[in-house]
Amino acid sequence: MKRTMALPAVIALALAAGCSTLKTTTDWDKTIDFAKYKTWAWKEDGSIKNDLIARRIQNLLGSELGKKGLTRSEDNPDLWVAVHGRLSKETQINYYNSGWGYGWRGGYYGGMGMSTATVQEIPVGTLVVDLVDSKAKELVWRGTATDTLKPDRTPEEKEKALGEAFAKLFEGYPPKTAK
Repeated sequence: MKRTMALPAVIALALAAGCSTLKTTTDWDKTIDFAKYKTWAWKEDGSIKNDLIARRIQNLLGSELGKKGLTRSEDNPDLWVAVHGRLSKETQINYYNSGWGYGWRGGYYGGMGMSTATVQEIPVGTLVVDLVDSKAKELVWRGTATDTLKPDRTPEEKEKALGEAFAKLFEGYPPKTAK
């Protein structure tokens, strides 16, 4: 009995995970030994205009960097951390065909039903996280997280989504480098 009740839960979890629109990428200087970096400080660029979001980003990213062994220090940090925000829109076109039949005159091939299309603009947000060597003043690591924005989320849901984005971005940090 337990097995049959667990199956729907597993399917629901798999579907929820499969519906995520979060995409992350990372890139880094493969000649850098990231073990030498111990401290970091913020480097503001002013691209995040919403103070609530800026504070969430600072708190959650600071927590994620702490999990990776980096300590915040405003006095002579090893890394500057800069976060840039971008907003855009993607166009989504959905086609529906109520046709029936087979072959050239039916169904998919132009059939006997009605076809409709809906066009929708989807808001998309991108966060770029740069880690800059403060002494060399060179970019050493960049992570990018892009996701569909859902303005109707609660503050808790927004914070959770942002935390998940940072966790995914930094799951491979510090990166493996050539020796």
